[in-house]
Amino acid sequence: MAPSISVIVRFHNEITHIGAVFRAVRAQRTSHGVEIVAVDNASTDGSREFAEEYADQLIDIDDYRPGFALNRAVETARGDTVVIVSAHAVPEHDRWLANLTADTERDDVLGVYGAQVYPLHAKFLDKCDLDIFSDPRPRREVADTDFWNANSAFRRAFWERCPFDEDVIELEDHHWTKRQLPDPALAIHFEPTAAVYHYGHEARNDRAFLEPSELTDAQRIARARRVLESPDETWPTVMRAGMDLAALPGHPDVRGAVPALCRQLAEHPDFDVRWRMAGALGRIADPAALPFLVRGLEDRSFYARDECAWSLGRFGAAAVPALLAAADRVAAEHRPFLALALGLTGAPEGATAAIDLVRASLAEGGDTERTAIYFLGEFARDVSDDLLEAVADRLASENAMTARAAAWCWGVLAAGRGRPGRGLGAVAALAAGHPEATVRSEAVVALGRIARSERGEDRIADLGAALRDDAGRVRQAAMQSLRLAVESGGTQAGLIAEAHPLDPDFGVNFERELAVAALRKDQGETQ
Repeated sequence: MAPSISVIVRFHNEITHIGAVFRAVRAQRTSHGVEIVAVDNASTDGSREFAEEYADQLIDIDDYRPGFALNRAVETARGDTVVIVSAHAVPEHDRWLANLTADTERDDVLGVYGAQVYPLHAKFLDKCDLDIFSDPRPRREVADTDFWNANSAFRRAFWERCPFDEDVIELEDHHWTKRQLPDPALAIHFEPTAAVYHYGHEARNDRAFLEPSELTDAQRIARARRVLESPDETWPTVMRAGMDLAALPGHPDVRGAVPALCRQLAEHPDFDVRWRMAGALGRIADPAALPFLVRGLEDRSFYARDECAWSLGRFGAAAVPALLAAADRVAAEHRPFLALALGLTGAPEGATAAIDLVRASLAEGGDTERTAIYFLGEFARDVSDDLLEAVADRLASENAMTARAAAWCWGVLAAGRGRPGRGLGAVAALAAGHPEATVRSEAVVALGRIARSERGEDRIADLGAALRDDAGRVRQAAMQSLRLAVESGGTQAGLIAEAHPLDPDFGVNFERELAVAALRKDQGETQ
């Protein structure tokens, strides 16, 4: 059958995940012809051999840029529908491809991106942000979209009228939608039933990257400063300037660019640019940026608010006075971001104020309460009994999103204390019986944290019971927790994982392989 869907897999040294990704793609149930187009960026770890076995076409890219690599792949691909999946993003089940591409046939859909379920220890973005990408509800986006080429699909015709920008060095997917969505007839669709397990982002997104250049560092900074001071620069150029400055925070010339960074944070209309400027200011940590970052805690975009909080945390105790001075004027719905910034400073006075703000936000309810719960789990590790109980109370929330956040936060806090306290029974009940799979999976993750902190068999048994859940992502959470328990020396967890049969969820099978390998290694070392 001639391929009508081309699945593009880009990779560089992805030996751990790429086999599972290729096998899952090949196992998809669809009435369309499917080809795999693999793009190798000079791999040396054996992952290319997997591509040679599974891919229909294999392209070599030495000078990697995301837009360039994708354009070469789409040019080579033969399908009318293009799917892009990361080489460390394992499709959930054999209907992933059909679900992801179904809406690409609609004339009003520019592109579709599917859900992403992250490992429980992922810090690429904070937990509140990560959960946006595994929300169980579909959504339609016409501006400021979260379209992400880790798990996306679009019609070739839309690419032909607007290929990816080859000068963009980050967020080429966002830029692609920004160039096309001024068309009022088009939108981006988020499809939660087309999920992948997105590995490979275990450290927070604080990457520093300098593209190859003959310029000296001082010349790079001067160029970036000129760009940021000009009113007419393009989005890719402004984003590159922010990334250059973020990668050179210790250079003596970089502080001269701080006023321009601050102005872009305060005035630029694009949320990605404001996010990038906030990140650069946090790395440079010039006190002149403090008032701009504090004001950014009330930015109209969640992402800019969030990055301003993390950047303020980088200042440590130096940021606390400015943050405390802002406490009375920050709107109630934005105070959780103020609490996050204060908590991340690590200063005792900041920690105390952060906890007070969280308590106040818990009384607000709704999104404010939920955001405060998420951020409490980011910065707090030793909280009072009554605050842990306040989080436990939210486990019974009728709002599934709040219950999910509470399960995550409770698991982090209880495991950090070394004792569960009140809430363990409620978490176990959520894991066994909540009607929404995302809540059950988060409760299973919390039980896994307790299992590793206590090293007891009761929670391991709970994880084994969760392997019988109807939802694959719940079973994957259980198997991942068992795998981590094995890696911590839990033989019983390994035996439970090994006894689990071949699963229709590819993520479960991938985690089981890792768990059994860890068990074999442990048994070999103890003999």
